[in-house]
Amino acid sequence: MDVADIILLVIRWAHALAAVVWIGGSLFMLLAARPALLSLRSETGDDNAVGLLGRALSTEFRPIVLTAIGVLIVSGVVLTVDRLTSDAAGVAYTVVLVAKIALAVYAFVIAWLLPRRGNRVGSVGGVLSGPAALTVAGVIVIGLADVLTWLFERGLAG
Repeated sequence: MDVADIILLVIRWAHALAAVVWIGGSLFMLLAARPALLSLRSETGDDNAVGLLGRALSTEFRPIVLTAIGVLIVSGVVLTVDRLTSDAAGVAYTVVLVAKIALAVYAFVIAWLLPRRGNRVGSVGGVLSGPAALTVAGVIVIGLADVLTWLFERGLAG
């Protein structure tokens, strides 16, 4: 293992960690924090306090999301160049990679726009561009990463 391999390993680790932090945090916000806030609202009837808590959670999570997106973009470009310059990356690998990148960009756009426009959960636009859509897209992207690893390893094996 030479220095370039160690650098790629660190970049791959950073890429995976950023994805886990972002999507794990999104799952927490969607499946734990949001229901807890709704429960608190129904128990206390205090919309102001619940709104303040929800905004505080979002405000604290946003820099984490933006950092994760930055790490994902930089590391993703490096890893994409590394893999696509290998003979092990065939047509199937490229097709899945394009799908992964498209879904990741979709998730990035949702993450960027979500706090700017509010959450329209009741509308079709809200379903396609709300927190649940972002989380589902992220989970699919992580699954596609596993498919890419499998395809690449299969390509290496011949």
